[in-house]
Amino acid sequence: MKRRALLAIMALVAISTIARAQTKQSQIKGRLTDHSSKEALPNAAVALLTLKDSSALTSVVSDTKGFFSIKSPRPGNYLLVVSYMGYQQLLRNITIRDTTGLVELGTLALRRTGLDLNEVEIVKVVPPIVIKEDTIEFNAGSFKTRENAMVEELLKKLPGVQVDKEGKITANGETVKKVLVDGKPFFGNDPKMATRNLPAEIIDKIQLIDQKSEQAQFTGISDGETEKTINLTVKPDRRKGVFGRASAGYGTDDRFSVNASFNRFRETQQLSVMGGGNNLNNTGFTFSDGFGFNGGGGGMGGARGLGNGGNNNQNNTGLMRNWNGGINYSNEFSKDLRVSGSYFMSDVQRQNESISQRTNKPKPDSSSYVDNSSSSISNNRNHNANMRIEYDIDSFHSLIVTPNFSFSSGDNYSQNRNTTLNNDRDTVNSGQSYNWSTARSPNFNGNALFRKKFDKKGRTFSTNLSFGFNSSDKESINQSQTMYDIKGTRFIDTIDQKVLQSNSSRNLGVRMSYTEPLGNDRYLELNYGYTNNYSSTDRKTFDKDKLSGVYDMPDDSLTNAFDNTYSNHQTGLSVKTQRLKYNYTVGVNLQFNSLNSENITKDSTIRQSTVNFAPLAHFNYNFSRNSRLRASYRGQTQQPSLEQLQPVPDNSNPLYIRLGNPDLKPSFSNNLNISFNNFDPVTMRSFFASVGGSMVLNQIVNATYLSSDGKQTSQPVNVNGSYNMNAYIVNGFPLSKNVDRPASLNTNTQVGYNRGVSFVNNQKNYTGNFNIMQGVNFTYTHDELFDFTAGANVNYNSARFSIDKTSNYNYFDYVFNLDANLNLPLGFTIGSDVDYTINTGRGEGYNVQYTMLNGFISKSMFSKKQGLLKVQAFDLLKQNVSVSRTVQDNYVEDSQTMVLQQYFMVSFTYFLNRFGGRASRGRGGPGMNIMRGHGG
Repeated sequence: MKRRALLAIMALVAISTIARAQTKQSQIKGRLTDHSSKEALPNAAVALLTLKDSSALTSVVSDTKGFFSIKSPRPGNYLLVVSYMGYQQLLRNITIRDTTGLVELGTLALRRTGLDLNEVEIVKVVPPIVIKEDTIEFNAGSFKTRENAMVEELLKKLPGVQVDKEGKITANGETVKKVLVDGKPFFGNDPKMATRNLPAEIIDKIQLIDQKSEQAQFTGISDGETEKTINLTVKPDRRKGVFGRASAGYGTDDRFSVNASFNRFRETQQLSVMGGGNNLNNTGFTFSDGFGFNGGGGGMGGARGLGNGGNNNQNNTGLMRNWNGGINYSNEFSKDLRVSGSYFMSDVQRQNESISQRTNKPKPDSSSYVDNSSSSISNNRNHNANMRIEYDIDSFHSLIVTPNFSFSSGDNYSQNRNTTLNNDRDTVNSGQSYNWSTARSPNFNGNALFRKKFDKKGRTFSTNLSFGFNSSDKESINQSQTMYDIKGTRFIDTIDQKVLQSNSSRNLGVRMSYTEPLGNDRYLELNYGYTNNYSSTDRKTFDKDKLSGVYDMPDDSLTNAFDNTYSNHQTGLSVKTQRLKYNYTVGVNLQFNSLNSENITKDSTIRQSTVNFAPLAHFNYNFSRNSRLRASYRGQTQQPSLEQLQPVPDNSNPLYIRLGNPDLKPSFSNNLNISFNNFDPVTMRSFFASVGGSMVLNQIVNATYLSSDGKQTSQPVNVNGSYNMNAYIVNGFPLSKNVDRPASLNTNTQVGYNRGVSFVNNQKNYTGNFNIMQGVNFTYTHDELFDFTAGANVNYNSARFSIDKTSNYNYFDYVFNLDANLNLPLGFTIGSDVDYTINTGRGEGYNVQYTMLNGFISKSMFSKKQGLLKVQAFDLLKQNVSVSRTVQDNYVEDSQTMVLQQYFMVSFTYFLNRFGGRASRGRGGPGMNIMRGHGG
């Protein structure tokens, strides 16, 4: 019944969308040209204003031939305003008499600036979208948000931008890695710190930037390396003032949430302080988490109702309590010196329980099945500090220094109970294990980048010095008791040990780059890099003396100390060509790798030397400002970790013994990617498609041996033959340009195939994993009355094993969701969030169907809506579960994990907003900042 009800809702949404799309509206059509040359004027801003109060109603951008079309929602008198850079604004009175008529304006000719404007009334219109090189700029005022909404809600309204329930941002199909505020970092590189803590009301522009690398920004020569970045520019009258908020909530089962933040902006200076705590499974300091389920936390119920905070709880397994706090500071001390830095700390306690069923498939006649239950309690404390110092020594020299420091410590307790069955489903072993551990790890690293330009354009030199130190100390107690039953013979194996392990590493690197112009549009780049990594590990194992009860009996078989030194020399040459429509880079790198591993305990040394030949290529073609094609190839070396190299067993799990391998070689991956991106400013439609793949040489994989008593022994080895391929398509379809009633449809398709190689009982196994996912999402807002989002995802997975085709798997997952908010009189808002999930193709007991239903009601308080009282409910149907499937080269495992269950909470939030400038509230409209006056 629940499934039918949800499908009925989805059908109604589709029917209403189609019906609305077929409803006729009056249209205003025309074409824009130059008055003298009669040439078309593309990408001109065309706005429709109400004649009564000049409030902006809607806006469009002319197409490549100068044509535009505006849909008017109702009859009335309007003012048409046309703006184009270098031309006088054109004003035209428009009368709409009915809702089905057509107003044909014909050709509208714009005159260039420079004429006498003394008697001409000027209406300044800021277009909602401006396309620049490598940047799409949105005017924040063009996209209405609720009172006290956060930036995340604003981003969700931008065409081509999607924000998922964990706060991950995707812009035109590409993941946003960084969010800046007026070009400065905000609490490091976590985008959510800005999007979920800054109010949307202070934002002037949102810039989607294909940010070039530090080297490319300096030289002005594209190297093909870009990172999708969002820059939030603050309104001029909001750059001087203080703002913040404080919230406190308490609920059933002693659930609580407290948060507070304070922000002070002083022109070029930014200071933010925040802190809080909760036991609602929120991992970081975000106000969407702290204020409950909604993304905005604002007076109108937040973005998409329960879209973020609530499902954050659902996706975080276990039960967690978190205290955290931090400070962020940035300042432009002068035009030559810019400094930014942040510090953040957290204290997280997590409790977890899980059950799982694993099928090990080494070969058809020797499968084993493991039933496992586990529980754990952990407490971790983390401190992170980072800084960025930019100093322009003069117009030819600059220096950037970025030091980072972190310190983490933690305590952990876990216990496991397991039973292993053979191919005939007979018990071969059963037991339980316990582990206590405590650890601490200080880390420091940094970079210093010096850059120099010469008089000759394109001739540059830069050098980057990197350095770092990392260490960790861990003490653990391992206890286990396992009973084996092999062909009727039973025996018990007991372990009771203390392990002391110390790891340390230090690294030093330098990279130098020189560019030389070979003509007007071609450049030569020479580079050289050297890195040196030294690491050491010392593992000591002691058995417990049964008489004294002290762990003072060394176990030499599990004790080892070794030093590892890795050095790399890399030299490269590339040619870069930069044209108006396209640019490309072709080159080659040579890498000389040297590995020296000294086993101090066994007095032995292993030396390895490898040479990698790595061609590189990048190609970018710009069909227009908003349409481009990219292709790139790059080779990359990956070093084995300390744990993979250490040649001693790790028996913390007595049924899964892990061995290191000091003979491991570095792996080398070949990566190819092709992508196409298009954004149409006329239709607001976005499209992104990419296809890529990689092939790995000397890939490090686990060789596993399964014995007749159910034990597994795993050791990393190098293999060839693994590769992966993937494709990704994202479509964004605005269904309405009416800013009062926007609607959009977004689809995303993912296809992937991964071929893995492993060894199982000395037999090579090839595993092929195929995945295809189709998602669709529909959003609609009706004036300021209500908004909702409806979506669905279908995910298909298959796994194929070469050594045992009877183990092949196929399974589907389905997820349907509906979020809605309704604004009521007297400042009341109600909202709901429902997710319906279906898991299929899993083991017995893991094919589940469940519905997550959350809801809230809030009341804005005080004359300026500075207060918000909210009552909210999580998991109203008591169905929240967490089920997952893991497919590896030699096993498939289904697991179910503890999650947060139903609770109710009451919270109160107070908002602080005091700025030097006058508040710029009002209708919001399409964000056209309208000013009337007379030219002089």
